[in-house]
Amino acid sequence: MGNNLLTVLLATAKAKITPLVTKVRLWTSWNFIRTRLIAGIRNFFASILTIKPRHKRDYYEVFGWLISRRLVFATMVVLGLVSAFYLYSIRQSFGESKSITGIPTYEYDSLMLRFTKGKVRIKGKSGYLAYEGNVQSGAVNGFGILYSPDGDMVYQGNFENNKYQGNGTSYYPEGIQEYTGSFEQNKFHGIGKLYRSNGSLDYEGEFVSGIKEGSGKLYDNGNNLVYQGSFRSDRILYSELLGKNTNEVSDYYTGTRKIFESEEGMAVIMEDIGAMYLAKSNSEALDNTNKVEKILVLNNTIGMGTHTYSQMSELDQLFEEKIYEGNSVVTLAEALGINRLADTQYSPLKKVEMKINESFTDYSYVEDMEENYIVSIDSYYKDGLIYTFVRDLEEEGFLFYTIETDNEEQ
Repeated sequence: MGNNLLTVLLATAKAKITPLVTKVRLWTSWNFIRTRLIAGIRNFFASILTIKPRHKRDYYEVFGWLISRRLVFATMVVLGLVSAFYLYSIRQSFGESKSITGIPTYEYDSLMLRFTKGKVRIKGKSGYLAYEGNVQSGAVNGFGILYSPDGDMVYQGNFENNKYQGNGTSYYPEGIQEYTGSFEQNKFHGIGKLYRSNGSLDYEGEFVSGIKEGSGKLYDNGNNLVYQGSFRSDRILYSELLGKNTNEVSDYYTGTRKIFESEEGMAVIMEDIGAMYLAKSNSEALDNTNKVEKILVLNNTIGMGTHTYSQMSELDQLFEEKIYEGNSVVTLAEALGINRLADTQYSPLKKVEMKINESFTDYSYVEDMEENYIVSIDSYYKDGLIYTFVRDLEEEGFLFYTIETDNEEQ
């Protein structure tokens, strides 16, 4: 009898508790909560929209139109809910993504980046890691690393408003170091080192807006210093060698050289910088040393300011005045330049015949040279210097040019 009584009590308690447990489970079910929430919102808007305004104060007057206050209120609520849901979905998709190291990771076009400060990771359009570093005010600011779609570093260093600014290092596509030093607005600016794509050091010194400008040093492929001096428009300022004696020039140029001497003077080919100088002794000077009178640049372009020129029509506009145009008997420096071009690349001019006594591998004496070899030249005057361009009559351009001081001004 006692067992029957216990069974009855348990059954009664279960009958009382079961509906309560069922209600608790129902009210804690997300589906039930969502259904009730949606139904409540629907009923709320239905109650608002189905009640017609009864008085003028139930309207807003806008430009002569009467708009229901209830309708405006309902519209504002809907917009608020939609905006909240959109921001939440973005945050869930982008803002809460964490890497293994715990660094927030965002898509490149994430709205949340505009509200983020500190270290982040940013994915590129195709999903690759494009950037890792600091951001602020919706832009890349501070130290960071930029990557290519292949995973190679493009740049690491300081940024300001999404641009390279301050000290940093840029890389070639293969991940080889291209430049290390100071940047301004994505360009080399200040002191830095420029490397070739094979990894060897090319230049060390000053840059302005991405080009060599100021004092610097040039190196060959073996990282050996070949020239140190001034640079302008991304090139050596050859004119600074004019008037220097040969010992002084040796402080500037330390690379391989080839010496040719004749009655005209001494011509020295500076192999590693594509130029030569013509030096003569001044018998009236106390030291009687050889002084540089002319520089020949074996290049068919010339840099001035921020531009490079190659056409004769451009030179006519560039220089202050033209002092000669026509034919001239070739000089020793010009003859060596013509022959040099013929030996190293295609040249429209035939070689100048020379009789040379080559005493040493790096020294030759020119005993005789073709007397009536004629070249076409154009000479210009600018800033106290005379620029002479040896022309190719078949083309608009020139083959090479020389620089010398205007002796009449001295």
